[in-house]
Amino acid sequence: MDRKDLLKAIAPCGLVCSTCTAAKEGDIQVHSSALLSLLEGFDGFAERFSAFQPALKKYPEFKEVLALFDNASCTGCRQTNQCFPDCPVSPCAREKGVDFCAECEDFPCDKIRSIRPLGAKWLLAGRRMQKIGVEAYYEEVKSKSHYTA
Repeated sequence: MDRKDLLKAIAPCGLVCSTCTAAKEGDIQVHSSALLSLLEGFDGFAERFSAFQPALKKYPEFKEVLALFDNASCTGCRQTNQCFPDCPVSPCAREKGVDFCAECEDFPCDKIRSIRPLGAKWLLAGRRMQKIGVEAYYEEVKSKSHYTA
């Protein structure tokens, strides 16, 4: 994978964009869209089945969350800060002239440490990138959950 593709795939903090709930054409959007399609017309069944499957009473809320994921529009924080408007990482990386926090001479810095719970994940990502390189890091994490350490 070339550097240009890695820059599309990985945010400056080390999170893999395609595994984010807000990522346009990301894994979660693709699967949410497919699930919504498969569940088309299920509303009435959910209501009737809720008599013996109580969890189905929450089906409308579940469907609302799937619709939210299906409408994901973030194209990555290198272009915008849509998902987390106050995130200091992308603007800082641009200011410092680095593609990833791990490449910054000030890594790890207080900007990363101050954001909880993501800061801990960013710190781990940066340290891993430094140890094995950006491409190997991407191969290692590209299919892992965006939300676990």
